[in-house]
Amino acid sequence: MRKKPVLNLPAPAKTKPASQKRSREQPLPPAESQAATTGVTAAGPRATIRVYRHGLGDCILIQLKRAGGNDFKILIDCGVAVATQDAPSKMKKVLEDVVQSTKGKIDVLAITHEHWDHVSGFSQAQDVLGRLDVGAVWVAWTEDETDDLAKSLRQQQDQAVAAVAASAQATAMAGDPDRAQGLVDVLGLLGAAGEKTKAALDIAKAKAPNGEKPRYWRPTDPPFQVPGTDIRIYALGPPHDLALIRKILPSKSHPETYELALDGSGIFPLGVKSALDFSDQDVPFADRWMIPLEQARGVPFFQTRYWSPLGESSDWRRIDSDWLGVADDLALALQSATNNTSLVLAIEFAGGDVLLFAGDAQVGNWLSWQDLKWPQGTGPDLLARTVFYKVGHHGSHNATLREKGLEMMKKLHTAVIPVDQEVAKKMRWGAMPLESLVAALGQQTDKTNGQTLRTDIAPQHTVDGIAATDLYYEIAV
Repeated sequence: MRKKPVLNLPAPAKTKPASQKRSREQPLPPAESQAATTGVTAAGPRATIRVYRHGLGDCILIQLKRAGGNDFKILIDCGVAVATQDAPSKMKKVLEDVVQSTKGKIDVLAITHEHWDHVSGFSQAQDVLGRLDVGAVWVAWTEDETDDLAKSLRQQQDQAVAAVAASAQATAMAGDPDRAQGLVDVLGLLGAAGEKTKAALDIAKAKAPNGEKPRYWRPTDPPFQVPGTDIRIYALGPPHDLALIRKILPSKSHPETYELALDGSGIFPLGVKSALDFSDQDVPFADRWMIPLEQARGVPFFQTRYWSPLGESSDWRRIDSDWLGVADDLALALQSATNNTSLVLAIEFAGGDVLLFAGDAQVGNWLSWQDLKWPQGTGPDLLARTVFYKVGHHGSHNATLREKGLEMMKKLHTAVIPVDQEVAKKMRWGAMPLESLVAALGQQTDKTNGQTLRTDIAPQHTVDGIAATDLYYEIAV
């Protein structure tokens, strides 16, 4: 496809190759000064996808075209990370745009999982949300109060959150406020501080009309047929399988994901750098970081991760000692396990093209798609026909599979990473986005003359079908 300059920016004398266009940063014009959509054919696009650029968090508006009728509109998530400056103002601006763009009505509000950076806007901009009419609310089966596995997961998380909270307090008292704050940030993400995240999620779920409950999606459910179209929507995840939900890291013998380079930058997930250095006073060996062994044995979270066989992904967690130093690892596991319960949606057009919205799904969630089968096709077949990919978990190291993920997406034209690298550093969330993953995404979209975009870096150029403003990217497919 022909590359074009971003609207209202001067075009360079010579078009840059796709490998260069991602590295350039330049301010974009305000949203008001630019047309909302860019058509791809004379007949117009089949859909538009608006990915908001409000920070480290997800908010995506999809409008599926219907002949002779209104678009079928889906809003997926709406939140931003706790370290974001002026977050309520940003979320109100985003939701105001949603209300204006949809004329105050959407058909589906889909919430992928219970993390602050995916749901905060529902409480931060609740007054604006009140002006949005919602036809249905979609969530994963993990929110179903009648599901035994969902109830068990919730109980285990509650006990583990209590353990992390106690560890954070002890860490602060021991004189390491930075590490304590890292643990507190994870608790904030999980909603342990004042149940804010749960409250925001409840606000969103309450948007279901007439007091109805949300739809609890399972990957075995038949696809949803969009009324008035030949478009189908599949739920790929999360798997109804405890072992797969707990598989958050790649295998040691055959890593499924892109390489996490330990380059000495100091940007690692909680506890990793200190554990690698492994002095006596660093995590997980010093007494001040410890949780008593007997106390840990009484918590189901520890029982299943440290004293039951879950395969090689859990073997590295075992520490033979009278004490178990797990505060940082537990915080990471809590965050990642919730990520792995993400609702994953694939939207399929009649011609075969697929739009993939992976939430924050991690290794086990992705692996489960390989076994999914419906009368119309399979999970791997949907990946092979993917033309748009909302990159999982802000481009982190364990949220996009390699051989059973990105390398299967031979038709991938557009990938968007909702990320703010500076905020990720403040949150101590590690290499986000992962450089090797960004490069692999760029190589894959270059093959189709497409484009990989980061929401925190303004592109010098966009290809046909992509409009860019300071508030959002909008992709026409």
